[in-house]
Amino acid sequence: ACKSWHRRRPRCGAAPPVTLKGALVRKPSCIRPVRRRRLAFVAVVLSLASLTPPFAAHAASPDTNSRLAMPASRLNRSPEQAPVVFGSVGLGGALDHSQGLPVVGGGFIFRPAEASGFLDFLYDWNTGMVLQAERLSLGHGGRTLSADLILRRYRRFASGTAAEGKVTVPFWGGGIGASSADPGDDGQAAALKYWSLVAEGGQEWRFPGGRMLMVKGQVRYFHKSGIDYTAWSIAVGAGLPFPF
Repeated sequence: ACKSWHRRRPRCGAAPPVTLKGALVRKPSCIRPVRRRRLAFVAVVLSLASLTPPFAAHAASPDTNSRLAMPASRLNRSPEQAPVVFGSVGLGGALDHSQGLPVVGGGFIFRPAEASGFLDFLYDWNTGMVLQAERLSLGHGGRTLSADLILRRYRRFASGTAAEGKVTVPFWGGGIGASSADPGDDGQAAALKYWSLVAEGGQEWRFPGGRMLMVKGQVRYFHKSGIDYTAWSIAVGAGLPFPF
């Protein structure tokens, strides 16, 4: 049977865990299924790296060092839109087992023109900001909860209000979350509260009036001291401008 991804794995050479009442003792193994966890970690790192602009070849030049250049004008920027409040539902699971678990989420999306009010350079990167909360069921009454801050980079600039019709915008991004996991009735699992890394990719369909549809795939790297809750999810969502 597949091991649950959130169980603590023994270290190589460590003594077997102590059990009570003649329960079976699992022998320690030096073969760790870490390949998929490493791939998930690499995906998150590459996603974050894609948000970083190339390093300047000449830092002393105003063309490559914004601190030496004149303040950028906002006159040619697309008009700001209201933030979008969204909800999403989907399925998720571990990278190699326990598939098809329900995941629900929701939050706020700030497009590049809006996000530049927090960090001005996000407009130049064509990058928005997502604040989201997410819950993934683990079965047996268990679950993971996470509150995330994600930088979402759009493939191209879109029109300000989509007044001319539907606008399709692909995106990818990455961020960090404050996460917790409760194993529920699984006696061999361990709870965990720690930071997690998130990588995402998907597409938005924007309609007149600020309405939006969205589909996205996501990988969450959530691992500490042998306790592993790394998982994936695919979700669809819909959003409306806020305030309504």
